[in-house]
Formats: sequence, structure tokens, C-alpha cells
Amino acid sequence: MPIEILQLSDLHVMADPHARLKGVCTRETLTAVLRHVNEGVAAGRWNFDTVVITGDFTHDETPAAYEAVKELLGDWLPRCRIIPGNHDDRRVMRSVFGEQAPREGAPINFSCVTGVNEADAWRLIGLDTHVPGELYGELPASQLQWLAEELETHAAEPTLLFMHHPPVLIGSPWIDGIALREPAAFLNLIGRHSQVRIVATGHVHQEFTTSLGGAALFCTPSTGVQFLPRQETLVCDAAPPGFRIFRLDGNTFETEVVRLPQ
Repeated sequence: MPIEILQLSDLHVMADPHARLKGVCTRETLTAVLRHVNEGVAAGRWNFDTVVITGDFTHDETPAAYEAVKELLGDWLPRCRIIPGNHDDRRVMRSVFGEQAPREGAPINFSCVTGVNEADAWRLIGLDTHVPGELYGELPASQLQWLAEELETHAAEPTLLFMHHPPVLIGSPWIDGIALREPAAFLNLIGRHSQVRIVATGHVHQEFTTSLGGAALFCTPSTGVQFLPRQETLVCDAAPPGFRIFRLDGNTFETEVVRLPQ
């Protein structure tokens, strides 16, 4: 049976349950997304082993907003793996989510083997690109070294990397200006390790796909506000909120974006 991974990204929930971001009540859209997920699971459409949330849990970075997200996740919480985005606060995240949240200066070691047979196992690795007070992202040398050691130790296992900021330009100058800074070292690293099959990011509030040598890059829509692709400045898209699904089967994978019905 394929292993199914649910990726949620860019929730942007606020303490005020009625607050809107670019005209969208992000708490309501997250509620609707999770309802859609739960209905699909109940109907036998999906069976998620792990939920990865790739950052921007909140927009105001308040404890109340994180508590709201935690409550909405409900029974999914034990299966969640957490990555901060530029609109997050590691300290507050940790106060609410405990050991699931990252520590300051530490890599996100949620590496886990998915699958029953070791030969068919995929490794999931989270990377922390958060820079306090900034919109852009960075991967410090210490984290790149940690990642290099992980990849060298597990060279035979197909690997899926999750991070908030994309390490490539996506064709929207305003977003490209706040992407991952100095990505060359990261790109060179994954280029040397063919077991890295997928890099999955958030941050861009839209669907985007490209190749990184032997790996595929997938950007995932927001559970709230959507951004129109290939714009000089921020332009909101009328596309509905969405999420991404990865199906890992042996050494192969499939992925799709699911959006709320209009």
C-alpha cells in the first residue's frame, strides 16, 4: 500500500477568529480545509500516515493563534511534523507545541522512516529556513552539515525534504526577493545525493513545480490566501485554498494538489 503524506502550508491564523488577511478569514479556510481532509479520510479516499506543516502557522505570531491551530488540528496532532516559516516564532511555537516544535539554532530532526520494509522506506527530513524578523530564509552552515551527514548515512533510502522557503526563483520578482538566500550550497548538496527525490516547500501561496537536477521541487498552495503566479507585485488569486498529497510507493512517488470545491 502506498504511504500518504499530507502537506499543509501557510495557514496564517490570527488570534482574532474573525481576522482577515487580504480579505480571507484564514481561520475559517483552515477549518474548511481540515473538514475536507477529514471527510476524505472518512470516505476512504485518503489515509494519511503523516501530516507535515511547512510554516507560517500564524500571521500575528501570538500564543492565542498557535493555540487555535493546535485545537483545529485535533486528532491529527500526534502525526504532525512542524516546520517554521517567516511568520512564525520558534519560542512561542515551542511553548504551545512542545517537543514537536523546533529549538533555536537546532536542526529539525523529524527524520523518520516511512514504510514497513527497509528496502521500500522513504526518509522524511525537515529543514528550518526561518530567520527571526526577516521574510527571506536561510540555511546556516551547521544545518547544511547536519543534512550532509544524514544523507551520507542513509544514501540508499529515497528522501523527501520539507522546507518553508523555495531554493529557486519561481518567476514572481516580489516573492523571489524573499526566497532562500544563497541557495547554491544546498542545491550542490542535494545534487550530490541522488536519493533526494523530492523537495517540498511552502511560502509562495501557489502551486509551482520544477526540477532540481535529479530531484523534483513542489511548492504547495496556502490553506488561506492564494497568490497569482508570475506577478511583479503581490496580486491575490481567486483560486480556492488547498493542500498537497504525496503518495510514496516503493521507490516511486505521486503527488497532487487538492483544492476546496468552489
